[in-house]
Amino acid sequence: MIRELQLKPKFGRTIDRFEAWWNCQMLDRPPVTLRAAAPAGGSTPPPRPQPTLLRDRWMDVQYVVETAVDAISRRVYPGDSFPMFWANLGPEITATLFGCPLEFGAETSWSSPVVHAPEEWNQIINTPPDFSNPYWSTLEAIMRYALDICDHRFVVGMTDLHGNYDILAALRDPQALCEDILDHPELVRQAGRHVADGFVAAFDRQYQLVHQAGFGSTCWTPLYYPGPAYVPSSDFWCMVSPEVARTMILPDILREMQPLERSIFHLDGPQALRHLDMLLALPNLHAVQWVFGAGHGPASAWIDVYRRIRSAGKAVQVLAESPADALAVLAAIGPRGVWLDVGGPEFPSLAAADAFLLEVQRLTRTSYITL
Repeated sequence: MIRELQLKPKFGRTIDRFEAWWNCQMLDRPPVTLRAAAPAGGSTPPPRPQPTLLRDRWMDVQYVVETAVDAISRRVYPGDSFPMFWANLGPEITATLFGCPLEFGAETSWSSPVVHAPEEWNQIINTPPDFSNPYWSTLEAIMRYALDICDHRFVVGMTDLHGNYDILAALRDPQALCEDILDHPELVRQAGRHVADGFVAAFDRQYQLVHQAGFGSTCWTPLYYPGPAYVPSSDFWCMVSPEVARTMILPDILREMQPLERSIFHLDGPQALRHLDMLLALPNLHAVQWVFGAGHGPASAWIDVYRRIRSAGKAVQVLAESPADALAVLAAIGPRGVWLDVGGPEFPSLAAADAFLLEVQRLTRTSYITL
C-alpha cells in the first residue's frame, strides 16, 4: 500500500493521523486539512487547450486529467492535505446507471428524470445498472488514465456517488417521489433497494480500480483509509419524517454501507438534524460530516451538535469557515476524534499554514489539561 508520494513525502504520517481519527483517537494532533498559496515559480508548459464545447470539457478524458494534474503539481500540501485527483462528472452520476442523461453546466451537471408515472418504477426495478452507458464509461476511462500517469505523485480517489433516495429523486423528481412514497410505498421500497444494490456495485468497481493501483480510499472529501471507506448520505431525507427515514430510507443506507470498513455520514443542512440520533445509534458508522450550510455558520455555532456526535463515540469532520473558527471548535470539544477542515481564503504562504498547525498543537496540549 502506497504511503509516500512525490508531492507529499510524509504522506504516511497523514494516513496514520486519519487512522487514529477513524478510531476517535489522536497521534500528535488531529488531522488538519488546509490550503496554502504555492510559492511563485518559473514558467511551466501550459495545460491542454480547453475544448470549445462545454460537454467536452467534462467528457474529454485527456483534457480533464491533464489539466487537473497540472493544477495538482503547482500546489503545496501543508498539514494533512495531500495531492489527490478524483474523476467528477457531477453528483448524479449514479442516476445514469438507470437511464438518466446528464446536462452539463460550467461548474456542475444535473440529470433529467426518466420516471414520469408511478408504474414506471417497475421498469427501473427490472433493469440492472448499466455500466456501459457513455457517462460511466467516460468516468472509468478518466480514472484509468489518471492511474496510468500518476506515477506515485498523487492519490487517485473515487467519484461522488450519491445513493439510495437521492438516486430515486433524480430518476423521478423530488416532489413526485414524495407523492409516490405516500401513494405507492411498496413500489418505492423495491426501487430503493434496487438502486442501493446498484450503488454498492458502483462503489465496488471504483474501489477495485484504486485498490489494484496500491491506493486506499479517498474521494470528494479528502479523507483517507487504506481499505474500503466512503461517505454515505441522503440529501433527500430532509424532506421526510423520521418515521419514513427509519422505515424506508435507512435500510438502503445500511445496504450501501455493507462493503465499507470505515464510513463518515454526510449530514447536510439543519433539517437533517432530525435524523442525527438515528445515525448515532448505528454501530457500523464511524464518523459524521456535519454540513450546516451557507448562512448557518460558523462551525463554532454548532458546538452542541459536535458534542452530541462525539458523546456517541463517533468521530467528526469540522468544516470550519476560518482558522479562528477551527480553533474555537477545537478548544470547545477537544482534539480526540476531531478532523479540522479549514475553509475561507487560503493561507498566504506555507509558513503561515505551519504557524497555524503549531497553534493547533499548542491548543491540543492545553486541551489535555483542561478538558
